Amino acid sequence: MDPPAEQELASLMTSHRNGDFGDGLESPSTPSRSSPNFTNRSSTNNGITKSLATTRSTTFQGVKRYIEKTSLQKKIVIVALLAIAVGSAVMTMSDVEIETEEEAVETVEIIHHETSSNVVDNKSTPAATEESSSPHSGSSSSSSSLLTGFHDASFENIYGANYYLKPRGVGYPIRPTGGIHPIYMIDHQNDNDITLPDDDEDWQNYEISPYTDKRLKMTPEERQVEQTEWEAKLQSIRDTYGYWNFIDDYPSKNNGKSRPTVDWSTVYNQKKYTDNTKFYNPLHGEISKEDFPKDVWQSDNNYIRNFIKESRSLINRVREGIYAEYGWGPADTLSKEQLELRSDYLKVTIAEEDDASNLKSIDAATHGVAWIYRNSFDALVKKLLNAMITNDHFFVTLGGHSSAAGHGNNFFQSYMMQFQNVMEPVFDRLGMVLVTANRAQGGMGTLQAVLAGGDVYGEHDFMVWDSSMTEKDGKLQDVFHRMMLLSGHRVPILFDIGGGKNSMDRIRNEVGAHVGGLTSGNPHLAETESLEQALTLPHALQHVFCKGGVATCGQTEFKYNASCWTDRVDVDPPKEQNKGYGGQAKWHPGNRSHQLVARRMTLLFLHALDEAMNVWEKATESEGNPLDGKYWHLAEEEEKIRDKLKSANATATPCGEAMKLTPRVCVTQMRGGTEWTPRYRGDEGNIRRLLKPPPSGYVPEMIDIEEQVYLGRDPLQPQQRVPKGEVDVAMIARSLPPRKKSRRSLSRIEMPTSAAPNKVHFVGKHASNEGKMLRKESKGGIIGRHLAEDSGSIVPGEGWEIGDGRAGFCDGTSNAVCSRHKSHDCLMSGHNDGRGVLQGDALSGWLVFNLKDVTQGLFLARMQPWQPFNSIKRTEGWTTVNNAARDRYLKAPPPPKPADWRVEVAVNGVVIKSLNETEYNDSCIQPGYNLVICTLWDDEERARKNEKEDVEFAFRMAGGGREGVMGITHVYYA
Repeated sequence: MDPPAEQELASLMTSHRNGDFGDGLESPSTPSRSSPNFTNRSSTNNGITKSLATTRSTTFQGVKRYIEKTSLQKKIVIVALLAIAVGSAVMTMSDVEIETEEEAVETVEIIHHETSSNVVDNKSTPAATEESSSPHSGSSSSSSSLLTGFHDASFENIYGANYYLKPRGVGYPIRPTGGIHPIYMIDHQNDNDITLPDDDEDWQNYEISPYTDKRLKMTPEERQVEQTEWEAKLQSIRDTYGYWNFIDDYPSKNNGKSRPTVDWSTVYNQKKYTDNTKFYNPLHGEISKEDFPKDVWQSDNNYIRNFIKESRSLINRVREGIYAEYGWGPADTLSKEQLELRSDYLKVTIAEEDDASNLKSIDAATHGVAWIYRNSFDALVKKLLNAMITNDHFFVTLGGHSSAAGHGNNFFQSYMMQFQNVMEPVFDRLGMVLVTANRAQGGMGTLQAVLAGGDVYGEHDFMVWDSSMTEKDGKLQDVFHRMMLLSGHRVPILFDIGGGKNSMDRIRNEVGAHVGGLTSGNPHLAETESLEQALTLPHALQHVFCKGGVATCGQTEFKYNASCWTDRVDVDPPKEQNKGYGGQAKWHPGNRSHQLVARRMTLLFLHALDEAMNVWEKATESEGNPLDGKYWHLAEEEEKIRDKLKSANATATPCGEAMKLTPRVCVTQMRGGTEWTPRYRGDEGNIRRLLKPPPSGYVPEMIDIEEQVYLGRDPLQPQQRVPKGEVDVAMIARSLPPRKKSRRSLSRIEMPTSAAPNKVHFVGKHASNEGKMLRKESKGGIIGRHLAEDSGSIVPGEGWEIGDGRAGFCDGTSNAVCSRHKSHDCLMSGHNDGRGVLQGDALSGWLVFNLKDVTQGLFLARMQPWQPFNSIKRTEGWTTVNNAARDRYLKAPPPPKPADWRVEVAVNGVVIKSLNETEYNDSCIQPGYNLVICTLWDDEERARKNEKEDVEFAFRMAGGGREGVMGITHVYYA
């Protein structure tokens, strides 16, 4: 490059660096170097941004012109200087990976693309915002080069929380938080409290093998071999199955401008009512075609056409991967007859309304992998279209027993987590966020959790029931179905894993609920005939179905491969880890059986997604885009189901028979909390959040809670990986184009050396340790039988505590950080099961609940009157004593209660009940094993008024001193 050219280039870059934009304008405020492209758009002056855009355009055109005339070495220097000068990326010379002159020119264009898109003209419509971009596919960003489009791939962080780079969809207000759930980068555009990894292996590099995790004990040579083999496997998958390669051409056609997105937060103000009669639910996002702003992706016919094409390819390759995994593929190796058999054997049976009787038998040999009624399948398709149009979260939730929880296996081997592992990237590419939650509990059914509605099980678009061993009684199943249909912001599809079809059919016939389930038995998959023959089968099928006389399917050696620990360099367990693995009972399925259940559910969803694309394409051809609401609006149909549930004769229902003391629970949307885990949103689902603290501020604390040994995401266990040569469906689902090195460095953010530890979200803020809560010493508030003399109200007591609590964030999702306490001998089990109990005695005082928006005058609780005598530490002079373990007092018969044992209940400061042992027992039912549900308040007069009121509900033990003990694990109210 000649000297004048170098001087001109240097001058241009110096102008940018010094903020001199000409025309007497001053530079806008400079973004933080820790987030260089996070621009505060609300404070940006239009005149400044237009001038900035003009100057940047001049600079980049000049740079491109000069860079084409010089050597590769100088090109690299220019690229580095340019990037630093304009703040498009924080990089050093070693970060610039350019090997050809073409890549140097391309890099300048990328820098131009990313930095110019930070300029916004602030002319978006009220219901639109420009906040999406796509570094991966080439689109641009209006607020940060890190933000991507809805249909770009999200990248996984193998060490901590994922960083969600997409704009907010309609489900943003109810997104899961805590643990290592994804962090929305858009929440941190204008502040400094986000710190990203500074290593390319940690951040957005989807080609790094998770089995080169730095925490695993490996030599550098072993890591290099693993990475080489991983990259070869990635390329083989691309060559065989293809990859997601959707690109939005809007930025390239609009001078790098970002595509507008629907601002769902403004929709509520525009559509508060529909038909002037019904309240508009902003979480539904059910707007009309005319309400979509101009140029959003939902209204772009070309975008939709390309998206549907790419989506079909994704759906097909995942489905083909599953077929091949079980010996029915690849397709091009099968004859026409074999392809027809495959379609029949591994089908989803959709029963039309006039032949529903054919589904009385649901054997896999006849009906394939799963069954569902036609209108229920159409409802699932509509739900998926709704979530795609609104870029919503989609919740798949499980309630069940120990087998469903995955006992005997690592938590991440349970079928719900294996479903998440494969379908999460599929939902991600299609613009949704999949949240799969395994909230099953060992040794129990579902009743104790389901009575709290959505406060324990959480949101649920697709609600799975798998509790046939502990809830064979159809009445208990009916309680589950009704409570789940009544709770949450959506009415779910009910899905039976086995044993619940009859009760689901009943609720379907009564209220029109949508139901489906897995078939039973073997859908014509190969059987194990001997140890030698098993080795010839696909790995996924070995010892799953055994031919008569072959016993290996039930033998631990062949059934499980769970592990408590794997060699790692970052953690030295305080306790020796179990060389075996607990819970491997003969009735618990092994990891391959769990995987097959997950794949059968996956095939159902792939079938529904395929049909969704068919509906969308057909509607687009005839009606154009956006897609008309009749194809994806759900609220009206779902409210009809709920209206029928609420108007039912509760006493005449199976649920009413089970809840015989308070049958109106069966027609009521209940709320509640629990000290058991897993539970929705961790601490937000516990009982303590409902309590009113005493004047000292004390909140019942966990006793003997142990410190977590470590936080963050566990590394994958190498011994559990898919064997070489076998089909890896999860990798197929995640398949992306080969990664360009020159783009990789431009996506990075500098890690400030001064960053405080609590600024690192994936280690600090989002990893709850749920240890002891700080409290002040009691100031002697008056606690007694009568109203407190000084305040005219009942004063909360100081003597309640939490026993057997579970440390960590235990929400039953793949982002839980749970049960890593020092004394645990299986730290990497991942299981969330916990049996915490809120416990007190007659010296503990009142337990006072602040209940919001009460309408029905109902308060029930799962209670444990069998707590050991003298076991409450808070009431023994606040000294530490040994507490009986949960298993001890559950196995022993309950001790006799003291003669003066009583339970007292107060509402809004007035004592309404004082129950002796007989009266208390009469207020309780025991519908299942280890399950005592007591009705403490049932005010039908309040229910008839049906008016919302905040209520102070109080409970205490009175009489018996330290032997008048009570434990509460769940509370339910309405």
